[in-house]
Amino acid sequence: MTAPADKLVELLETLPAPTRQEITAWLLDRGTPAQVGGGNLLAAAVEMRAGVLNNALGGALPAGEESQLVTFRLPTERHAELRAWCAEHGFTMAAVVRGLIERFLEDQLRRK
Repeated sequence: MTAPADKLVELLETLPAPTRQEITAWLLDRGTPAQVGGGNLLAAAVEMRAGVLNNALGGALPAGEESQLVTFRLPTERHAELRAWCAEHGFTMAAVVRGLIERFLEDQLRRK
């Protein structure tokens, strides 16, 4: 079962940058973050997000106009496998896919 903080981080990753920034600012301005199961949902989400961004696999991606949303389809089975791996290892699917694409492109440049 996915923890609420994990669900929040994954959901925020799917939003356009301006919407994500607006929601994050709202959460930070609330003063008293939401409490879930005796834990601080916002603190857990921020901590998990920081861990994902600091990991070399995903890398940091600044929000804003210097990024593009890419939508693609995966077979259902592959999507489930990716989601399970990400949940088990504490990554968002976006961070994993972004990291793999970055590695692929860097490898292609080195081969030239």
